[in-house]
Amino acid sequence: MKNLIFFCCFILLFSCGNKNGGFYSTLNDSKSSAIKVQLENYLYKNYEPMRSFYHDSLMLFVSGSNDTLNYSDVFEGIELHHALFSNIDIPMQDGDIHVETSNYGKEVWSKAYFTWNAKGRFTKQAVSNTVHIAYRWAGDKVIEEHHYSDRTAFENEIRVYSKTNNK
Repeated sequence: MKNLIFFCCFILLFSCGNKNGGFYSTLNDSKSSAIKVQLENYLYKNYEPMRSFYHDSLMLFVSGSNDTLNYSDVFEGIELHHALFSNIDIPMQDGDIHVETSNYGKEVWSKAYFTWNAKGRFTKQAVSNTVHIAYRWAGDKVIEEHHYSDRTAFENEIRVYSKTNNK
């Protein structure tokens, strides 16, 4: 009887193993690490390595916008961030940033949660914004990206910038 119970538990243990059909998440994997490097490249405007991170067919969605952005829009957006804000910072220490990669059957998504800090160049206001970005992978490149954050500070900075430059 003990052998039968052991055998059934043994079979159950191996039958529950992931066969790339279920859901599971990992931390500190290669995709999560690549996202942290990508965020550091964003901070330092290091564009060349950033280009290889994205798939040519990238679709980018930003909360509060109905537009679908693409590969070339990413770099225009980063330039705009750095034109509108100074002292951009994302604390990269463990505990300040959380990045995980999840497998949903055949789809692989990574999610990053962090606080984005900066100072508006035109409003002179300090900004601290909680950000969530979801990345869908196609092999080793990101093909879809969703940004979720409060856009108020960004829109205020654009408004003041526009007033300043349209005098």
